[in-house]
Amino acid sequence: MSRPAVLGPEARPEAVRRLAAPDPGARPEAVSRLAALAPGAHPGAVRQRTRTTLTWLNGTTPAGLALAVLARTTRRRTPDGLVVAGGYRLPVPRQRCFTVGSVVLTRRPPEWLLHPDRADLLDHERRHTGQYALLGPLFWPAYWLACAWSYALTGTYGCGNVFERRAGLTAGGYPEPTLRPWAATLLRRPPGTAGRGSAGERTVRDRAASWSRRRRRGTRAAR
Repeated sequence: MSRPAVLGPEARPEAVRRLAAPDPGARPEAVSRLAALAPGAHPGAVRQRTRTTLTWLNGTTPAGLALAVLARTTRRRTPDGLVVAGGYRLPVPRQRCFTVGSVVLTRRPPEWLLHPDRADLLDHERRHTGQYALLGPLFWPAYWLACAWSYALTGTYGCGNVFERRAGLTAGGYPEPTLRPWAATLLRRPPGTAGRGSAGERTVRDRAASWSRRRRRGTRAAR
């Protein structure tokens, strides 16, 4: 298994390579701008490294790397430990991007996903790594069940999927869901009933209270 390419010092801009020994005469604001380019400068870098460690331990990242090698992808590792595997060639799944452990696979070149214009999409995939870190291999059956529930509610596999919603629908390229008619009817509540339950719920409670009062009266009469 080939090792993913890491963006090392030789591949970084000259300004970043000089960050370890900045010019003493440089202005403070210039040094601050250079520091923002340094590895680990991402505010969630430590969190992502923790997720990566957990996904290595639970086996999902090794599975993602094996799939990346099988699909003959080109791999790039970000400073926070996320692996972006581009050029995915297998027919399934059909999504342009998907995540396995801490490996993000895409049908485009890795540079496409690492471009600043697609930072929101990359962050969406990062959130999936947190789900893998929490659930491990159980993520897969849980995700498939969520897909089935989403399809039953909305006719799509992603829009009503709790994992995609937690990762951010808009960032992942999903539209806001439209419920099927039966689901909209089931989940709809009459106006003015918020916090008090539906009319049907109130009727059941009223009948139960009336029955309880009649029972107490009958008990007292028997005495």
